[in-house]
Amino acid sequence: MSRIVVITGFESFNLDLYRQAAQLAQSRCPDLDIQIYSDRSLSQEPEIIENALKDADVFFASLIFDYDQVIWLRERAENIPIRLVFESALELMSLTRLGKFVIGDKPKGMPKPIKFILSKFSSGKEEDKLAGYLSFLKTGPKLLKFIPAKKVQDLRNWLIIYGYWNAGGNENFASMCWTIAEKYLDIEVGEIPEPIETPNMGLLHPEYEGYFTSPP
Repeated sequence: MSRIVVITGFESFNLDLYRQAAQLAQSRCPDLDIQIYSDRSLSQEPEIIENALKDADVFFASLIFDYDQVIWLRERAENIPIRLVFESALELMSLTRLGKFVIGDKPKGMPKPIKFILSKFSSGKEEDKLAGYLSFLKTGPKLLKFIPAKKVQDLRNWLIIYGYWNAGGNENFASMCWTIAEKYLDIEVGEIPEPIETPNMGLLHPEYEGYFTSPP
């Protein structure tokens, strides 16, 4: 059984929702073990998280900034084969590895087209390159159609995964896990839905399924 360990910051109130999403993902992939924790769990139950990370195939983290937690996680996650870290302290984001796509402490070796794109998000100084990735995350998914599928497949998959995560919601979280499972864990999933996009602003009504992007 393959294991994905997810740790999110500032999300304690959403833990039940993420665990429901994990159950949805596992209902379609019985061979997938998805464990959900928050940054609060790092303080309250570090032994449990440490044991979970020991046998993890995928480490996924978001919004982790506390220095002590970052260092603690780096030491325990650095040997996990797949590491996906978004919108966190740069020391933790530098662990990111998805196939041949690696950020690292000193990012280099990226394909020339991607280097060109990333150069638009930082000053070009070595110490600013990781910060450039943070800006790139916000725009990257919109650039998918311009990224050749074969030459930089892992980068493309990284952006697809982030697109699901950034869109939020149970269905998107499950689709993100299915994407990781099928492309990197040798688990056959089948058709995976496209991200369900939610606008940054909108109107909700309890008697309407969905949302309004402008006043009705």
